Amino acid sequence: MDDGKMDGKDVAETGALAIPGIDPDHDLASLGPFALIDRQALEHLPPSAKSRLLHFALAEHSIAEPRRVFTNRNLHLDSIRHVGFDLDWTLAEYDHAPMDQLAFELTLERLVTGFGYPKRIYDAELRPKFIRRGLILDTEQGTILKMNRHRFVGRAFFGRHQLDDLERARLYRREPVRPSTKRYYFVDTLFELPELNVYSELVEMTRRSPKLEIESYAGLFRDVRAAIDSVHGDDTLKSRVLAELDRFLPRDPEVVTALERLRLGGRQIILITNSEPYYTDALCRHLFDDDQWRRHFDLVIASARKPGFFRNDGPFVELDDDLQPQGEVDVPAWGGFYTGGSRTGLMQLLDCLGEQVLYVGDHIYGDVVSTKLASTWRTALVIRELGDELGVLVADAPHLRRMAVLRAELDDLGRRLQESRDVLRLYRELAADGSLGDASQAAIRHADSHVTDLATEYRILRQHLRQQQQRLSDRLNPYWGSVFKQGGNKSLFGSQVDHFACVYTSKVANFAYYGTDHEFRVVRDPMMHEPVI
Repeated sequence: MDDGKMDGKDVAETGALAIPGIDPDHDLASLGPFALIDRQALEHLPPSAKSRLLHFALAEHSIAEPRRVFTNRNLHLDSIRHVGFDLDWTLAEYDHAPMDQLAFELTLERLVTGFGYPKRIYDAELRPKFIRRGLILDTEQGTILKMNRHRFVGRAFFGRHQLDDLERARLYRREPVRPSTKRYYFVDTLFELPELNVYSELVEMTRRSPKLEIESYAGLFRDVRAAIDSVHGDDTLKSRVLAELDRFLPRDPEVVTALERLRLGGRQIILITNSEPYYTDALCRHLFDDDQWRRHFDLVIASARKPGFFRNDGPFVELDDDLQPQGEVDVPAWGGFYTGGSRTGLMQLLDCLGEQVLYVGDHIYGDVVSTKLASTWRTALVIRELGDELGVLVADAPHLRRMAVLRAELDDLGRRLQESRDVLRLYRELAADGSLGDASQAAIRHADSHVTDLATEYRILRQHLRQQQQRLSDRLNPYWGSVFKQGGNKSLFGSQVDHFACVYTSKVANFAYYGTDHEFRVVRDPMMHEPVI
């Protein structure tokens, strides 16, 4: 079964589901007029986006777990009139490895040539698995942290050194951690991973001989942040990307299929990106393999300055076909290419309820949280790491089931152990004041032996479960574990996804596997006391 559906065969064989008006002996996928379609005639259709989409839809795809769209809040696409998309890391799914390596190397180079750092920092090593989205940098201590949703720091690294329990307690258990203050920096987007890798490597150099001399860890972060900002701002990085687009930006034809499927029924598609017009144009020409790429969008807004676009008013600057500014307007027009602007001006054009707009982006704060806080727009978050994690979890499904059984056994054993300890404690107190007879000491010794055996069994089972949990965590990521979890709780990032993203998925292309009016429904949103059914 895919996406929680059961086909007619399942109904007939199991009797588990009865749908009024549908004969359980029929295959649900074959119902309707599609049996009358002349499949051979389809082969002679002229090539077009619609004919390609028809072939795709008739293929009756199953949806692999890593390609699903997951729902936090019911989203009925038939109520959505407009869909907005971010570009970088959303529609444009860069190849991580070369992009991270390029940004890492350019940042080091800028620190040497522009900020006076010694050339030996070139010895720093990019560790692709070390920095992940959802981490937090403590600029005062120089540590990189992972918190759960209760702001408890579960893991932390200082350079390459992982802090143990005592070190973490000393730094982060004496006073509340307030991640919203300037002391802390959130790693919200994939663009930020290389700079934190640079920072961590330079912190490591302050620990080793010869030590890298710095003014402070906060000062080091300001330099690294300024260096990578300048690499982005003066087009050093973008020019290198544009020179080798085949290397940095793979094409995915299913992105076009997803856009066309969402467009069915007259829905309008809007591109809203912070990238400059020239970079947007170059990326989209390559991404869609089409010099007329703008036909895939009903409106294009570049240099949008998100998240300010969602919160602040500002004029739109209209561009001509040569991307030259033609003047300012408060409200854009359909079919145009603009820079700047604001959600307020855009909504005057859309002339609809906020809940009839869906915005799809990869940046938890700039695309999703800001949209949610400033409007009633619906939100979809693209989380590239989701596909990788689901691949591991699906492959480890038997292991996960065994862990669930172990947790239940451990919980029951722990309850019995604590009950036995209380009984033993009360028995000793009653024996001490003479309330029990002479045989009490033998009974106490017997009970004490029983408690000891339970405690040993509990300790062994708990250690075994920890080892199994660590094995899974290492498979997800050897440093940080799951992006979405910290220990048994949601991570801080995971709780943000849960709270602010109506739906989330691993890539935009996944929308190609759902009908244009699909109803994304919450399958289960339990309280902890609810039984699993």
